[in-house]
Amino acid sequence: MIEITIDNKKMSVEKGVTILEAARQNGIKIPNLCFDKRLKPYGGCRMCVVEIEGGRKLASSCGQPAKQGMVIHTNSPRVRRVRQSVLEFLLVHHPLDCPECDKAGECALQDLVFEYGKPETRFTGEKKHAPSDVRGPLIELISNRCILCAKCVRICSEHQGKGALGIMGRGFPSVVQPAFGEILECDYCGQCVDICPTGALISKPYKYKARSWFLDEKQNICPFCGIGCTLTLGIREGKILKAKGREGAGITDGNLCGRGRFGFDYIYNKNRLKTPLIKDGETFKKVSWEEALTHISGVLRAIKKSDGPESIGAMGSPRCTVEDNYMLGQFMEVAIGSKNIDSSEAFGYMNALKASSLSFGVRNNPANLESPMGKDAIFVLESNISITHPVYGLNILRAKREGSNLIVADYRETKLTRFSNTWLEQKPGTLVALLNGMMKAIIDKGLFKKDNVSKTEGFSSLETMLKDYTPDKVSEITGLSAEDITEAAVTFANAPKRLLVMSLSISENNKGLSSALAASNLLILLGDGPSSLQILAEYCNTFGLLEAGITPQEGAKGAPDMLYEPGALKALYIMGEDPIVDMPDTGKITETLNALDFLVVQDIAMTKTAEMANVVLPASSWAEKDGSFLNAEGLRQKIRKVIETTGESLPDWQILRNIGLTMGSNMGAKNFEDLTGEVDGFLSQKNRESEKEPRPVFNPTRYEAEELCDSEFTYTLVTRDVLQHSGNISARSEALKLVQAEPYLEINEKDAERHAITNESHIKVTSKRGSVYLRAKVSDIVPEGVVSTPVHFPSGMINELTHFSANTCSRLDAVKIENVQ
Repeated sequence: MIEITIDNKKMSVEKGVTILEAARQNGIKIPNLCFDKRLKPYGGCRMCVVEIEGGRKLASSCGQPAKQGMVIHTNSPRVRRVRQSVLEFLLVHHPLDCPECDKAGECALQDLVFEYGKPETRFTGEKKHAPSDVRGPLIELISNRCILCAKCVRICSEHQGKGALGIMGRGFPSVVQPAFGEILECDYCGQCVDICPTGALISKPYKYKARSWFLDEKQNICPFCGIGCTLTLGIREGKILKAKGREGAGITDGNLCGRGRFGFDYIYNKNRLKTPLIKDGETFKKVSWEEALTHISGVLRAIKKSDGPESIGAMGSPRCTVEDNYMLGQFMEVAIGSKNIDSSEAFGYMNALKASSLSFGVRNNPANLESPMGKDAIFVLESNISITHPVYGLNILRAKREGSNLIVADYRETKLTRFSNTWLEQKPGTLVALLNGMMKAIIDKGLFKKDNVSKTEGFSSLETMLKDYTPDKVSEITGLSAEDITEAAVTFANAPKRLLVMSLSISENNKGLSSALAASNLLILLGDGPSSLQILAEYCNTFGLLEAGITPQEGAKGAPDMLYEPGALKALYIMGEDPIVDMPDTGKITETLNALDFLVVQDIAMTKTAEMANVVLPASSWAEKDGSFLNAEGLRQKIRKVIETTGESLPDWQILRNIGLTMGSNMGAKNFEDLTGEVDGFLSQKNRESEKEPRPVFNPTRYEAEELCDSEFTYTLVTRDVLQHSGNISARSEALKLVQAEPYLEINEKDAERHAITNESHIKVTSKRGSVYLRAKVSDIVPEGVVSTPVHFPSGMINELTHFSANTCSRLDAVKIENVQ
């Protein structure tokens, strides 16, 4: 620590911090226009200059390290004169169009002019007259307002790892724009919009919607992925108009992705449900809540009486709150008397929990958002983390910049492969073989923890199994060279601090439980515990859904039974899920749902599954109710009602409670406060039951080859996520659809050439289960023989092609393609 004095205030600060950082830590404001704590010091705006006693010149506080004994003045007459002059120069060329600028009222330049500016200026000069760049779907670039602080350029390059913007030209004509003046093609995260100190970069969906001083700002938790970022929502007249990040807000310190920043408008979709609906023939009729509740309770009572409670099942949702899912469990237990309850996570994150239990003996294994930091090696397994969990992906990139060795195993090119030290481009579906081959190399070279591991249960069986995974054999399976496999294994094993990262998502059909078990085996072999395995929960409340008990008990029917076995149930209650779109093998699910006597769907919008229901109930969105989400860390964060409900919609928990009461059951909690108390006690009890030391066990997992392709079906289809979407709820966002509105088939350029396919082509894609028509997207990202497509879009119905498999391997599919245009 060193001692310095700022504005007559003595303080102790860490050696190496800048003067600006020292001042901020001690509540002293130094104005600036180009500083952001996430970025390297730039020193471009000169607004943060300070006077140091004994120094001849003023110093930029953002880049000047504090030194022992420094006496610093941040607001002396000399400093104020310089700041006034800087602002005068900036305003010479600025358009001064505050009356029509969306940034007015929250513009850093405007605020500083009010604080330091003069009523008149000494300078005149030519104004800039560059046309605004409105070609991008979500972000408008207005160069005339730009002060060339380069914050947008630096946040995009240094922080986001994209580099979509640059400063072009020299001197007065210099402008910020995409390379070569092309259209802005980026991740559309909107970080540049938030960080811009003027109105040079604005949100197109928000343009001209409201002045900042008319907005009521409220914070809420993002409803998309499992990270749990905090949104600062701008609300006017009861409608959310914008979302932004704010420094210091929430667990991600204001960082957001494009889904969180622009995708909130899905709650205003035209298909939003506003009243209860009962099917009358082939159409729905609007009914009152009383009529809907009476009808549902009467049918469920009749089915329960005639076929027993186990003929009724329910599905919860990782999009609904902990409280909603808890009440669904109570409803099934108390009102129905059935244990048949599950969710889509049976096909995704539930595999992570199974792997944690089998491999480490722990009930759950929450992630740690800061886990990449300080690691010597990070191994990412076939997971596009920068898309599925963008803000966690930023931490991986930050760790890489700070010296971590990044190894990525992935069949396609991703942002992380581009930044990696080692890219293992194995064939799709061969990840288990790759991991087994790496373990074989580690054992052969004696790099494992012999003393501890040799005593671990299952080690001898693992050793025996790995004899089949010689470098040459694994090379043949994966398409990688034996040298690359061995080198990656040695690098990872020799790292003092290691981290293995993967996602297990229903959207990605190339991984399963076997992948998670093989990854766990690798870590146990190296003496690492469950905290070194980061499997990120997919959605905003995936973790909370499972903690709320939405899993089938032993002997009960789970999602595979309820959705893929026609006749297994008589009635099914679906809350916040759309299995027809989201889950594999649409045809089989449709057959199963058609075989039901009674289907109730409770959601915020009319979905493909809701169209098949007997009764559809309107639920409140995440912004229209109180509750909580458990993020990927297991951190419980409150969501709050920030706007009024749409139509007659109700919170999910309240709908379930009302049905239970109509059926004559005692549903416990009378209001939300009572429900919160019940949930608190339930979660506390589960946490006490899970408090035990990890107990590592090897689970030898063989690679099971899937012989997919043949002379007719010659391509391997891999489904995946895309950055601008999350599940299918984001496909209801008009803003996000401006970036990606429809599904497409990504095909290697050499394969495309063979079929005379271009980006304008329409392709018929056929599997053994059906056909769909997709627009082609020719790229060099996917390898030859592989085609890839996102699964988020109801219009594409990609899951008509896919199949469900309950085994431990991946669910890859073979398809044939035909150019029909």
